[in-house]
Amino acid sequence: MKRTMAIFKREFAAYFRAPMGFVVCAIFMAVSGLYFSSGVLSAYINLVGELAFIQSFFFVIIPLMTMRVFSEDRKNGTEVLLYTSPASSLEIVMGKYLAALALFLLMTSGTLVHVIITILYGGLVNINVLGAYVGFVFLGAAYVALGVFTSALTENQIIAAIISFVVMIVLSLLDVVSSMLGSVASTLIDKVNIFGLTDLQIDKAGSAVTAALNWLNPSTRTNNYIQGIFELSPILFFVSFVAVFLFLTNRVIEKRRWSQG
Repeated sequence: MKRTMAIFKREFAAYFRAPMGFVVCAIFMAVSGLYFSSGVLSAYINLVGELAFIQSFFFVIIPLMTMRVFSEDRKNGTEVLLYTSPASSLEIVMGKYLAALALFLLMTSGTLVHVIITILYGGLVNINVLGAYVGFVFLGAAYVALGVFTSALTENQIIAAIISFVVMIVLSLLDVVSSMLGSVASTLIDKVNIFGLTDLQIDKAGSAVTAALNWLNPSTRTNNYIQGIFELSPILFFVSFVAVFLFLTNRVIEKRRWSQG
């Protein structure tokens, strides 16, 4: 735990020793401030809409934030210092992930100023806003884990950012792609149909393909929270999502560490 925290402190401080940490924070606050100020000017403040608006920029903000996590060490040759340290691969991964997550939470906390302003001026802050924040944080935590993994794959920060950007775009478009693939699956089954399935069974098979792909879409998991409906299954999904990508990152780092030895 001490080694993890030591790595966390080092990595979190590193964000603000380089311009990128300030750039990412500036983009985040500019996006949130733009939406909030437009709401103030129109006399209609929508905090749930603000979080949804910021969320649409995750594809830019999070890749920029995570692209340096492992790539920078590889490029500068300082990864050898980590690999020869007493810290385990998992402690290294956790320390770096927690630092990136802390930066994300720090930026998110900046929007609480808007919540306070809304309350002071008699605006509506209800259970939907709380649900939107819960979904926002868990979705961000999942995408940060994805970004950390892509950073471990290459020493080129730009390539790492592009990979995470593309994967996040693909995941967000699964609801569109899934319906198309579901129709394609139904058509193929209908053409082959070696089992003699009925039209109803073929439609159900296509719907099953669509549902399976939609299940993988992290963005849709927060919909009920925005409605003020709190469920355990989305949280379990996000925790599992984070665990899978941190496990994969650990395997990549462990393999590279042994090759260094």
